[in-house]
Order: sequence, then C-alpha cells, then structure tokens
Amino acid sequence: MRFDQAVWESMPIIERMGYTMSCILDRAQRFCAALDAAGVPYAVCGGMSVMAWISSRNPDFVRTTKDVDVLMRREDLPQAVTALAPAGFTLVDVRGVPMFLDGPDGTPKTAVHIVLADEIVSKHEPVSTPCLGTVQRDGAAVWARVPLESLLEMKLLAMRPHDIAHLGDLLRVGLIDRSWRERIRPELRERFDRAYDEAERHYGDSAH
Repeated sequence: MRFDQAVWESMPIIERMGYTMSCILDRAQRFCAALDAAGVPYAVCGGMSVMAWISSRNPDFVRTTKDVDVLMRREDLPQAVTALAPAGFTLVDVRGVPMFLDGPDGTPKTAVHIVLADEIVSKHEPVSTPCLGTVQRDGAAVWARVPLESLLEMKLLAMRPHDIAHLGDLLRVGLIDRSWRERIRPELRERFDRAYDEAERHYGDSAH
C-alpha cells in the first residue's frame, strides 16, 4: 500500500496519522521482503527498529515514526537495486544520502533511507556507523533489525532531541541501564553519559 495524497486528503484529519503509519509499515515490509528473498544483508534501524524493540517489552511506550531507515553495506547496494526493482523501489542519491524511492511518484520524504554501515557519514562526525553484523530476528517484527547495541550507538551518533527521547523509552521499558555504557564503543561513552542523564531527567520517573 503506497501512500496516496488524494486518499490522505479525503480522510478525516484524525484518521490521517493511522493511514500514514500503515503506509510506512507496509513500505518496510515490502522493502525487506524483497531483500530477504534475494539474500541481501540488511537491518532496519532508526525509529522503526525502536518501535520493534519497545513493542517487545511494553507497547504502551511505542512512538510513531515518519520514515524507514535501513543499515546496509555499500558493496551490497548493486544487488539490492536488482532485488528491489520488481517491487518498485529505485535507488537515488539525495545530497549524498542513498535512498530508495517507493514507486514512480515516490519522494525523498516517503523513501527508504539507507545508512551505510561502517562508514564516516559526515565531516563533522569522526565516528563511523556500526558494522552490519548479526541481526535481530524475532516475533516483534517480520524484518531483520539492528541489535540493541548498534541501535544505541546510532542514536548517540545522531543525538537529536527525538534520539534522546528514544533512549529514554528504552530506559523506561528496561531494555537499557547505566551498564550499557560498557557495551558501546569508547568514543561514544561520553555521549552516552550526557544522553542518559538527559533521558533520565525527563523520562525516568514519567508515567507517560
């Protein structure tokens, strides 16, 4: 089910978010099913991965997300292009970010965004993205997702307000605690301390 602007506009405003999320979930499933069928390694990351991890513990704390992010190795992109073409996905580069447009009317906003594994993604960021190694597969989602350590590192690399909120959610459902500092790369531990303090201050004792 691809996003249709006309369908969205025809809906009552209160129902539009549900339609948008249904389209995002469907996009992730179609994208990952094509990669699985072709044996192309990948792992869903970003907000979709957070949703699955949180759902595995307590669905009351699940947040929505606006897009699909997938960790892949650069050398696997050519095989992915071939695997995804029959499903209607087209690889483009937008300001140095590889992404797969969904269908002929696809836009960067509704694309599947690729995070390249084990690469420096910005001249302002000296720490590389995590490697694509063992992935998580369980009943929380039909697609592979990044291990919790990798997800935590990616959130610390980004350090946007919603990344810290996600860290707070992981904290509240008991998926991480202070001991996780030792599970991440040393270069990211100072960020972990800052982000954890912030998340604990805002979300640690919250019932919402």
